Amino acid sequence: MLRSFFPILAMMCALTLAVGSCSTQNGPQGKPPLPTEAVRTATMNITPGIEVIARLALPDGFVPAPEYPPMWLQAGQEVAIVGTRNGHTAVLGYGGVGYRGARVIAEDGGIGALNGKIVDLAPSPDGMTLALAVMDPQEKRLDVVTRDVISAGAANPVSSFDGEFDSASIGWLGGFTISLALRAHVAVEESGKQPDGAPASTRAAEPGASSGLYVISIGGVVTTGYLKLDCKMSQLSWSPDGIVAVGSGDADAPPIIIDRAKESCQRINAKVPLRVIDWAHDSKSFLYQETNPSIGTGIYRYDLANGAVRLVAISSGAAAFVGNDQVLALGNGALTFRGAQYAPDGPIRAEVALSNPSGSDTDVESLGFNVTPATLATSTMVYTRMTDTAAIATFSPTGQGPMRKIVIYSVAPKRAFLVAFGAARGVVATSWSPRGHYLAIADGDATGAALTIISPPR
Repeated sequence: MLRSFFPILAMMCALTLAVGSCSTQNGPQGKPPLPTEAVRTATMNITPGIEVIARLALPDGFVPAPEYPPMWLQAGQEVAIVGTRNGHTAVLGYGGVGYRGARVIAEDGGIGALNGKIVDLAPSPDGMTLALAVMDPQEKRLDVVTRDVISAGAANPVSSFDGEFDSASIGWLGGFTISLALRAHVAVEESGKQPDGAPASTRAAEPGASSGLYVISIGGVVTTGYLKLDCKMSQLSWSPDGIVAVGSGDADAPPIIIDRAKESCQRINAKVPLRVIDWAHDSKSFLYQETNPSIGTGIYRYDLANGAVRLVAISSGAAAFVGNDQVLALGNGALTFRGAQYAPDGPIRAEVALSNPSGSDTDVESLGFNVTPATLATSTMVYTRMTDTAAIATFSPTGQGPMRKIVIYSVAPKRAFLVAFGAARGVVATSWSPRGHYLAIADGDATGAALTIISPPR
């Protein structure tokens, strides 16, 4: 294993941006040298020397869902993984000593969705309750179900909506308030013949619950409020204060901004599907990724007060709000939209940029390895304010194909560490524990998947 260890250690030294040095000798406090064995996730090696809290194989055939990062429940005592197995959605929980205790929290045809399919879910802010949107295709009904993650009992339906729906998005507006955005299915009915003899059609909404935003209070007596909005619902991303939401849009709905306080919604001048990346801590701004066919992919900052939009990074998918309204983004300072379009697989230096709200003051640091515009656009970033640290998942070009890398970047000291690497395969989703000390990594595909929890350096 020594043959692989020293190149890996060299990469760690190259990635360290702060002043310092790497050594294989014992430190002044007599710490042992870095281990020469690498723990492997489903698709990557954990860099030797990184503390691994747990490495757990997920059930055969289970594939983590990239749109749902690992969820830290019960104040970080349990990690839940959302994924699919044999075409069915399941939520698996891992807790107890070493996170080795496994259970099924919810699944299609089982607990939480006995006669239906889970179409969306979200944990409460304190991680003690899981809210599920469950569609029963036989009864043509959608149920909102809550699952107390401490209790081993059955999940409880708290509200039901008759009809069929093309979109259902569930979220939390507070510790006891659930949001549900519905877009009713529109049926196509034949109505006579066209002049050429082909059947004509009209569109009519299926009878049942109306499209719009529902607010369900589960504190004490359960109540359901309704806010009819003059816009089509899609998947929503809520601001931290629960007042404003951004609808990502889809093939049948444009991207929108919903304001609960004003009971209004407005369209965003962006292409669909828009992907909300992060919200500012004060709920006044958000970051989103947009792919425009004419110019390419970019990350933008949207300020709610004046509707101003500013470009943050070209051909990137990784950014986050950090510190006092600053933005940290992965990209390349010399990259242009034209360059990304003409040379999507051309190697460029991976850089992180820290910018102020106006973008007039930007601090750029190199991460010490190459990426490409194409792989840069598929990169992700998760940030924790608790330790002022970002986890960046990206890819480097190699002669054998792209190599996935997970890099930890400590913002204040401007220090980066490579914590995991391996040939790009399957999906990877990451999230920080509530206190920001542990990073959960769910990765793999149908041939094998795993949950790995590490304690990264800073």
